[in-house]
Amino acid sequence: MQKPGKMSQVKSGLRLAGLTLVFFGIAGLFFAGVNYSFFPAGQSRALGLVFLIISAPVMVVTMNRWVKVLAGLLALAVLNGVLSISTGHLLANPTQPMSRLDALYITVFFAVAAALASTLKGRKLNLVDRIAVLAFVSSLALLMEYEGTHLRPGAPLASPDFTLMGIGLCCLLVAWGYGRLQRRRGHNRPGHHHLGGPAGSPADPT
Repeated sequence: MQKPGKMSQVKSGLRLAGLTLVFFGIAGLFFAGVNYSFFPAGQSRALGLVFLIISAPVMVVTMNRWVKVLAGLLALAVLNGVLSISTGHLLANPTQPMSRLDALYITVFFAVAAALASTLKGRKLNLVDRIAVLAFVSSLALLMEYEGTHLRPGAPLASPDFTLMGIGLCCLLVAWGYGRLQRRRGHNRPGHHHLGGPAGSPADPT
């Protein structure tokens, strides 16, 4: 008979695996919704809207969970970009060349995004955070779908690519800046003291 500790570990592992599958399923549904809605190539726009209506609320509600792995996923994209810079082609498709300068742009984008997303892991997300992160994911989905449908293999990045990357980073910057502002306001509230107890009471002698 297994010990309770091992059983709880097994249950925790199964729960994590289930949540991971659900996360990738919802993310796939969201990206498919963006593709069908904005870049239809024989697909139904209405079906894309249905996908977005289903997936977007779930992503917002569960954001406190999956935002913790967002920075890690973006870091993997950074690694992919570094390899593309060194090899001059896409990691997923060695036969497709890629400009090293474009690979550098994309790598910098994902690196900055990963750094900003990592600041969201240690706090509970507020409404501004949720809107900003969802907008970032939306811009990322639009960027990926645009490259997949409008750019021929090996073509340089176009102005829509840079626009979407800029919008995405601005969204994460808003979340980061708003979080810093909220923490600063919390520190400046009456009764919040770094050296002692409640407002009006002296700090404990050392």
